[in-house]
Amino acid sequence: MRFRKRVKVFPGFHLNLSKSGISSTLGVNGASVNFTKKGSYLNTGIPGTGLYDRKKIGTKQNSNFTDSSENIEHKSNSTQEIVGEIKSAETDKLTSANLIELKETLEEVYKDRIELNQEIIQTKKEIKSAKTIRIVAFIFVVGLFVKAFKNKVLDKEEYLRDLENQLENSFINIDVEFDKSFEEKYNGLLNSYNELLTTEVIWDITSSIQQDMKTTRSAASSVVTRKPVKFKFDNIDIIKSTYPAFHFENKNGGDLYIYPAFIIFTTSDNKFALIDIKDLELTFSQQRFLEEEKIPSDTKIIDKTWAKVNKNGSPDKRFKGNYEIPIVGYGKLEIKTSFGLNELYSFSSFEKSGQFSETFLEYKKAI
Repeated sequence: MRFRKRVKVFPGFHLNLSKSGISSTLGVNGASVNFTKKGSYLNTGIPGTGLYDRKKIGTKQNSNFTDSSENIEHKSNSTQEIVGEIKSAETDKLTSANLIELKETLEEVYKDRIELNQEIIQTKKEIKSAKTIRIVAFIFVVGLFVKAFKNKVLDKEEYLRDLENQLENSFINIDVEFDKSFEEKYNGLLNSYNELLTTEVIWDITSSIQQDMKTTRSAASSVVTRKPVKFKFDNIDIIKSTYPAFHFENKNGGDLYIYPAFIIFTTSDNKFALIDIKDLELTFSQQRFLEEEKIPSDTKIIDKTWAKVNKNGSPDKRFKGNYEIPIVGYGKLEIKTSFGLNELYSFSSFEKSGQFSETFLEYKKAI
């Protein structure tokens, strides 16, 4: 009988947030990565010998912010994939340099969980088969053989419990500690996110293309493809944290899990990247949108136009049945990095999404 007695304790990730910035440590005594406002450092040494080395890694990048939009956008009626796709690069290109160590640890946890799940499935099949054989043995065989088959089932069930216990403990714990001043900033962000969750509709903008307004006789300068998504609090299955992540669902790439100091970008096939919040470039603006579907209750109508318009904005009377279309003001949030993250969301409430964007940028500036 084989036993997988090798419960692995993965190093924790400790975040300390103070008015001097974020100091974060991943690892154990002798090998750790420390993240601070001044940079990230790899610490290595041999415990008990006095031998120690500290080396700076990674770089800090700035982000830009604008709050204006003059274009009018419109929903695409095409059901097929169109050009102008808005999508992030492959996950292997997205990780911030100072988070590679944490990413490698998370990859190890994922690999361990996959192996454990496969072993659990196989063991359950073996238990089912062993129980069937035990029943047959009970009917046709007596004595020591029946006892042997019974013990085999018990051994496999014990082995299964051992595997399930290992799976339950195969995760990384992210511990977050705030000092009072920093906690106030994070609570402000937390409150604005809770308010953002009450937005009636959130869309993932998956593509955007410019259109010839003269040819189409439309007031919209661009056409977008959008898909409704959900935002919530959540953690990926390999992380336990004192503060659940802000989970942004994504329809054509990886979901975003925003933790106090970094973002995890993860796809449905468990490929992922880790992005330092300092590397984010956030742009918030008003999205002027020609809305021909039901207008959400938390959306304001800011103007009107016609399905077919002249250059001066008046209705083109050459088109029979020309109808009026409301122009609404949505919130538009673009999330990028210089190394490939590229996501765009639209919110039915301009006010709530604007407040969240503002408090997020204030929080990011404090890091």
